[in-house]
Amino acid sequence: MKGLLITLAVIALTNVNAFDFDNIDWSTVRHRDIRLPVNADGLQSGNSGGRIVGGEEAVRNSIPYQAGVLIAAAAGNFFCGGSLISPNDVLTAAHCLDGANAVQVRLGAHVIDSSTEETQVRISAASWVQYPNWDAALIRNDVAIIRLVTSAPINANIQTINLPRRSQASTTFAGVSSRISGWGRDSDASNVISPVLREVIVNIITNLQCNIQFLGLIQASNICTSGAGGRGACSGDSGGPLVTQDNNPVQVGVVSFGLGLGCEIGWPSAFARVTSFLDWIEENSDVVIQP
Repeated sequence: MKGLLITLAVIALTNVNAFDFDNIDWSTVRHRDIRLPVNADGLQSGNSGGRIVGGEEAVRNSIPYQAGVLIAAAAGNFFCGGSLISPNDVLTAAHCLDGANAVQVRLGAHVIDSSTEETQVRISAASWVQYPNWDAALIRNDVAIIRLVTSAPINANIQTINLPRRSQASTTFAGVSSRISGWGRDSDASNVISPVLREVIVNIITNLQCNIQFLGLIQASNICTSGAGGRGACSGDSGGPLVTQDNNPVQVGVVSFGLGLGCEIGWPSAFARVTSFLDWIEENSDVVIQP
């Protein structure tokens, strides 16, 4: 474990038991989504509250790398997605951890708020680190790593997801069919977290296609999926994984932001591009990026 994360652990460990996540009132928990509002001047950055629609209920425990992330902050209690990238580390979005005082990760879950689900494991965060150049105003470099206080048990229901190899660093993945998963809302009208894990299959598009609709906001460190049919990151949670659906699935994106008008209008969804952060991930986790 690298020095930066160890230093942060000293700070975060004081908060590990500062909040009782196991008895949380789920009516107080909100998605921590970045949805861009639209006015006469075009897209503007801001957090207008997410709308998560489309997709379908996942087969129980069919996405063993999926993590649910509960965050206690001064502004309230929040929920995000994440992915297990090593037995000790969860990858999520930087904006999920803004102002966090305590964090709990849930693995092997299907019914996220169940207290009796036998496969579900709950582990407190020992520390967390946001990408040092995370820019909340421009929504750039939206990645973070959570260090677990104890190692996750690896079994049929809890497994790590592979990350791209260094040789794939310049791959766009455009046209590749991919899965987004999370406990997202199931309609634009809903204001509650889905009780069960959901998934949606989408196609990755080029950044040029994405930028036409996001008016230049998309950077090389982003990756986008088509919103055709009202399907996209709105079917998952901020911080959740975008994983290719091929013979060698790898996580290529972390759910970052979408459009505040709702997901049913078919706008693209934007992610942090994992290949842009491979060195940083390796430096701040137990993951070894393959050549």
